[in-house]
Amino acid sequence: MLKNKSVLLLPLLFLCISAYSQSQYYVLTLAGDTANLYQGNGANAGFRDAVGTNALFNAPTGIAVDSVGKYVYVADTYNNVIRKIKVSSQVVTTLAGDTADIKKGLDSNSGYVNGPSYTAKFNNPYGICVDANGNVYIADTYNNVIRKISTSGMVTTYAGSGSEPTPGYVNGPDSVAEFFTPTSLAIDNSGNIYVADNGNNAIREIVASTHMVTTIAGTGPDTVGYMNGLVDTAEFYSLYGIAVAKGGAIFATQFANGYNAIRRIYQGMVTSYCSYDTFGIDTIQSGIPSGYMNGNDTDSRGDSLVVGVLYNSPTGIAFDTSGNLLVADEYNNVIRMINPNGSVASTFAGVHTEVDSFPSFANGTVSNAKFSDPVGIAADKKGNFYVTDLGNNLIRIISTSNVLGIPTVKQPVSTLNVYPNPCIDRLNIVSSFNGNAELMDVMGRVIWTDNDFKSPYTLSTSAISPGIYFLRVSSPSQVGIQKVEILK
Repeated sequence: MLKNKSVLLLPLLFLCISAYSQSQYYVLTLAGDTANLYQGNGANAGFRDAVGTNALFNAPTGIAVDSVGKYVYVADTYNNVIRKIKVSSQVVTTLAGDTADIKKGLDSNSGYVNGPSYTAKFNNPYGICVDANGNVYIADTYNNVIRKISTSGMVTTYAGSGSEPTPGYVNGPDSVAEFFTPTSLAIDNSGNIYVADNGNNAIREIVASTHMVTTIAGTGPDTVGYMNGLVDTAEFYSLYGIAVAKGGAIFATQFANGYNAIRRIYQGMVTSYCSYDTFGIDTIQSGIPSGYMNGNDTDSRGDSLVVGVLYNSPTGIAFDTSGNLLVADEYNNVIRMINPNGSVASTFAGVHTEVDSFPSFANGTVSNAKFSDPVGIAADKKGNFYVTDLGNNLIRIISTSNVLGIPTVKQPVSTLNVYPNPCIDRLNIVSSFNGNAELMDVMGRVIWTDNDFKSPYTLSTSAISPGIYFLRVSSPSQVGIQKVEILK
């Protein structure tokens, strides 16, 4: 879980399995710094667009993969940006979010700004999903809205009210609806988006054709509890992960101590799913214990007490093509798997360790690999799985290959510097890489461009109107952005 945050930080585990015992799976590092991992908790946290282990993340949470498995998208929560990883080359770039102010300190670039991707601002984004056309949707958690990043690179508010978002609980059209710390998103084949609305203790739906927001389960923020039954009387608390099954059932996780469970919403009813005391349970009054127990959902211990499966802060969830449900069991530091009929849970990947037993990192077979607070998971159609390893600030891949098949690229740290800044009549540009350069205003209009940019370069700004601009220099594998102020 993310430390030092006032609300929550546990994200979404999206994974899927069928007869995986027939194939040997391995856990590898797709992206993120492993060299400095053991220099202290968070020593490898930061921001850097680069290749593979040269890239830096700061508390990655939500994760999604496109329909063909080409790109993986990550909610880089403490950096307040959305990252994009090309799987075949391990190249990490920034898809959206203001990167110019990141180095000023934690949350220095947080905010709520729509527009071109490089000027947009987010506030601790957690959840993420992608539609069949490549549009990316974000649970902008601390802004209490759902955002959309279109394939053209524009960021808009998809659902949530006002230019100054505040927490609330309102259904209706997208511009009227209100959310309260939404944590995770899932999308069905029709493009409808389902929201784990944590602060409102409810499961919400955004209908693709109308953008209308409705509550499909839960009684709202004034009721906290654990009650199964009809969707309009069922109670939730500490919602985090959400996933949609092929048959249309919605699944959600509850991660707080006393509420560790997976819930199922289907045909107007809410039930428990392969969780503590799922047999005939309607209401929990004494709380659900946290723990680590695999087996049948109605296994018994000694005195005939029905115990079933135990979790310790289950967060992200997802389905594979065979209907297995994968669960990011964050505080147990493992990935759990529930069979298609929801009756048996097992450990798919990771060695069980207790909470905060840092450092906990190892690549290798799924039975030997180690995670530290795994929270987000996504599955592609090729049988690969991607995990946001929150405590390690890494993106991991689970695959049947013990090598990524991608040569390790030793890439120097990319730099882009400009001076003087603010400037009056000239701007000196020094970059560690060459390629395409653009100077854009805050509306995304290109003021100057050079398709064959070579550093160093001096740009005359005497004919450019005073104001704030963004300089973007890009090569096939690197991108740099700097905010520029022009004076007169």
